[in-house]
Amino acid sequence: MSSLKQAHVEPLAVPARVHGTWSVDSDPSHARFTAATLAGLVKTPGRFRSLSGGLTIAPSGANGVLTIDAASIDTGNGLRDRHLRSREFFGVAKHPELRYELHGLTPTGEDRLLLEGQLTITGTRTALPLEAELRVHADTLIEIRARTEVDRVALGVRGAPGMVPRTVKLDVRVVLRRGEQG
Repeated sequence: MSSLKQAHVEPLAVPARVHGTWSVDSDPSHARFTAATLAGLVKTPGRFRSLSGGLTIAPSGANGVLTIDAASIDTGNGLRDRHLRSREFFGVAKHPELRYELHGLTPTGEDRLLLEGQLTITGTRTALPLEAELRVHADTLIEIRARTEVDRVALGVRGAPGMVPRTVKLDVRVVLRRGEQG
């Protein structure tokens, strides 16, 4: 008789009240970036206006997806935005979305999380762990916020070498509502 060992799964140590299915509330959520152009002299901010997705948190783990409409990029300059949508940067005709797939999260302190996931931009999929903050506003409303710097070239955004730096700062705030569609 063979004996099968079941893997022991430690319960996820996040507050039980956040366990469940959550959907992105796109209105208060944001995905912003800042790139220092012209040899770092000019800070160019921008954001993506359209986010959607969802998150499931259970005692056994978490998974989810954040989808960003690549064409919703907005830097406040229409000419620059068209250029960023072009094949040289995001190539929105061929790659209409940026996608972060969450495969797990680990609490690292009070209201702090390590998100384990992968980011796909322009068809390039890259592991992107993120240190994040969790805010529980109510039993039906939570917020996850992460700030980081990324190498845009490693993520597949290769346009304008010498004009746009490799390193771009990201600020992502995702507001989630229990069980609603985002």
